[in-house]
Amino acid sequence: MALQGNLRDFSITEIIQLIGQQLKTGVLNIRRGKDRVELSFVDGMIVNAYSSYRGKKDLIGEIFVKAQLISQEQLERVLRVQKETYKYLGEILVELQLLTKEDVLKVVSNQVYETIYDLFWWEEGEFNFDLRMVESYKKIPFALSSEQVLLNILRMVDEWSEIEKKVFSTHLVFRRSTGSDQKVADALPAASAFKEGMSSEQEVIYKLVDGTLTVEELIDRSLLGKFNASEILANLLDSGLIEIAGIQTPSLIRKVRMIDFRGALPFSCYVGFLLCVFLVLFLVRPDAFRYLSDSRIEEVNIVIPTQLLHRNQLERVKNALEVYHLERGAYPARLEDLVSAQLLRKGDLFYHKGLSYQYEIKEGRYLLKH
Repeated sequence: MALQGNLRDFSITEIIQLIGQQLKTGVLNIRRGKDRVELSFVDGMIVNAYSSYRGKKDLIGEIFVKAQLISQEQLERVLRVQKETYKYLGEILVELQLLTKEDVLKVVSNQVYETIYDLFWWEEGEFNFDLRMVESYKKIPFALSSEQVLLNILRMVDEWSEIEKKVFSTHLVFRRSTGSDQKVADALPAASAFKEGMSSEQEVIYKLVDGTLTVEELIDRSLLGKFNASEILANLLDSGLIEIAGIQTPSLIRKVRMIDFRGALPFSCYVGFLLCVFLVLFLVRPDAFRYLSDSRIEEVNIVIPTQLLHRNQLERVKNALEVYHLERGAYPARLEDLVSAQLLRKGDLFYHKGLSYQYEIKEGRYLLKH
């Protein structure tokens, strides 16, 4: 199967769906400049994801250290074993009984979802599918249905903007509603019912909320990934079981540790070169800087980019169409069917001053105009 091209012509949804439907085994490579992503498939199932732009903090071993499930010394020991055996790090952690299979599967699954979620925002990039044998976890069976992954990713794309309004920073600190607030919350039927019907993942987040951990730390400790943990926090906040305690910005020491000095070195050299040029220019032609002091800034009227709003709304409609197609095997006969299926609100069908989208089905595909 020769599958190659550019994301301008084929969406990542169409590519993954095609590989899944044809039960292919191989590696999908996507490149955009220096960024590279690899998705591995076995019989149409997604078994691994790799992205070149994710930093050290996103490596599976570092994730477990941040979750305080293993120590840095234990990770270094496992890395030494990996160099000798060439096994997957997750399998070594399980073999040494440092972690459970469930812990490893959570992290690997989140890495797949977050990598593909990032791909949804790539507007261009060269891709090709390489048919070949793929190595997967031997002792930890792992495979995700391509169709199920796409459904969940489209839901993430659709719901993330609403979640972000409530959990608007990874530096937010939440606490459980205490004292009189807790009694009021428990008295509310909705809050009481929510607390009693909590899933295991919601209980994990609720128990971790202690008034000191930031959202970023809650994500790290729970192993649930950014979307799932943030969604649960938003639901707990809506139910009244937790509240915002404040915001904790990183300390200067932590900010310095987060800097990738090796990656920043070329940029630093470039800035230093420019400073030298300006210094020489100032010594040779000091009058050249007179124009800077004489410059004036004029007020301008900033026009709100309504075309950007229209574009986001159009993407929302397209995502809803893909979800409908994945769930029912065909696109809807009318856009109003998306409202009935609770994938869109009625207002989403109108893009400007009451004008509706022009929609029709031809040969199993849809045409959407405005």
